[in-house]
Amino acid sequence: MKNIFCPYLIFGFIFKVFTIISLTVIILNMTIKARNRITLILSTITIVFSILVLAITLFLFLSGKITWPSVYLKNTSDSFLLSYKPIYVVISIFIEYFYIIFTSLMIRRAFEKTQASDMLFFLLFLIACLCDTCRIVPTLFHISQSYTNTMIKIGNFTLLARLLAPLALFGTTVLSSDEFKQNTEYYALILLIIALFFSFIIPTNTAQVLPNFCLSYGYLKLIRSLSFIICIVSTISILISTIKNKYKPLMLIGFILICVGYTIMFNSYNLLSTITGPLVLGTGTFMYLSEVHNHYLFID
Repeated sequence: MKNIFCPYLIFGFIFKVFTIISLTVIILNMTIKARNRITLILSTITIVFSILVLAITLFLFLSGKITWPSVYLKNTSDSFLLSYKPIYVVISIFIEYFYIIFTSLMIRRAFEKTQASDMLFFLLFLIACLCDTCRIVPTLFHISQSYTNTMIKIGNFTLLARLLAPLALFGTTVLSSDEFKQNTEYYALILLIIALFFSFIIPTNTAQVLPNFCLSYGYLKLIRSLSFIICIVSTISILISTIKNKYKPLMLIGFILICVGYTIMFNSYNLLSTITGPLVLGTGTFMYLSEVHNHYLFID
């Protein structure tokens, strides 16, 4: 099984690295047209990978060869809604694929002719979501809890998602304000470089797989605390902007739901989180993007 699909895995990693490099070049030369290309590239890549992963998953499931990784469980519940089920992790990852595709197409359509600098940071958030879907690879290729270069790279990509997501949301609020708008492209690139740098130097434990199929990594509590602080600062920034400009609170509420929703979906491993995560994240994204779109229509 591993040998059959190994070329696809190698192609996938090369494709994603090439995509990050391409996006870096585009970010440095950002125009409305370039941003639209990013959304098209992102949605196309996500569609390709979702179809590929779905085909492999169905093949393994129908042939009875799917093997769930041995995960590290702590304080698990026997409740129907809260008990750990590996199938819920797989479902949440496919929902994540759908979220990326739908949201990127929504951004392309709503902001196709609008110079919305904050949408560049939101695209970085979607890229983080795409990197997070790599946690399904060990299950598909039976390589969980093994010290291989592939597992290390998977750990890097999932850690990149954990780091880039809150930084990108910070960019959509604080770094998209009037004081920083002139250098949006460079700030976006700096956030991407920071997330990439720390995702490769922070150690990952390939022998310990968490319930959400994510590899355990170092400084876990510190990263979670910093992510929480970043989200709080970003929320305060939107709150101040809302009060100052007398905006409707929909953008603020939507952003809070996005922060809560992505946290739940990134860590989904039971029925309750698999249902609530996408609902909260999807609702928040629709509210936030709709209000941002209305804001730019008002400015134009």
